[in-house]
Amino acid sequence: MPSNTTTEFIDNVHAEIRDIRNKIDELERQKTDIDRQISSLGRDIKRRNDLLLVWEGKADVRPMVERKPRERSRRGFTMNTVILEILEAAGRPLSAHDILDELTRRNAQGNSKNPISSVRNALQILKKRGQIISPSYGMVCIPGQETPSATPRTIRRPAAQNAEA
Repeated sequence: MPSNTTTEFIDNVHAEIRDIRNKIDELERQKTDIDRQISSLGRDIKRRNDLLLVWEGKADVRPMVERKPRERSRRGFTMNTVILEILEAAGRPLSAHDILDELTRRNAQGNSKNPISSVRNALQILKKRGQIISPSYGMVCIPGQETPSATPRTIRRPAAQNAEA
């Protein structure tokens, strides 16, 4: 059986170990705060250095500045919403070229060098979202507007006209 002095000694050692662990935890908290402050100051230094380089004319690029969030569209519409409006108004399946003609008529085709590809990209996005469907090859419409009579038919020339040409 251990004596009282031995038990007191062991209790004192355990108490010292707890105190040391508490000090370690406190120092680790202080270390994370200091690391956070150091990284913040580092970002501030970098911003000010970039500003000095621009001011002195040694940098071609402006430093990163926070910008206001841009609206989805500068003109007040997006191609996807206008295409949906066109399809709703038509009430029948349309091709990408028909949609482009209507966009051009509404002066909403955008400023792309290849506007038909922009329309096709928008149609792919709308198909993935499930907002439009393709009842037949090359035609799209809003779900519920597909009609069997509206499907395109292939028109072929008579053989006599092809031989003369």
